[in-house]
Amino acid sequence: MTKPILLEKEDGEVWNVLGETIVCKLRGDETFGRFAVVEETSPAKGVIPPHFHNQTDEIIYVLEGEYEVECDGQKTIAHSGNMLVIPRGTIHSLKNRLTKPSRMLAISTPSGFENFFAEISNLKTAADAREIVEIGRRNDLELVI
Repeated sequence: MTKPILLEKEDGEVWNVLGETIVCKLRGDETFGRFAVVEETSPAKGVIPPHFHNQTDEIIYVLEGEYEVECDGQKTIAHSGNMLVIPRGTIHSLKNRLTKPSRMLAISTPSGFENFFAEISNLKTAADAREIVEIGRRNDLELVI
């Protein structure tokens, strides 16, 4: 990134990943690999399964709705306006507690994890669990099953 970037609300590549709608606002190739930014909409009662990252830290800001967040076995509730900082190596999961969609803005640093969303979204057929695990491993996502 060598000059300022202004993105409109509707800007970004849209990915559909395991029930979540993800709009990639900035990819790592736009930030010299320093960070990536995605906006994620979780469906009613949607769940992001337990996982961790070996190299990636995440900062999540809840834009709308309410999430039950579990980090390393500790549960808490994140409301609209709350921010979570999830260091690499932390097992975490999120669940939309509402019967309507919730939204978050997620910043990952360094970048690279956003490629998981892109790969899953670009599959021509439904992925099986082994394929999801392999795509995750290539992109710094380890599912905890």
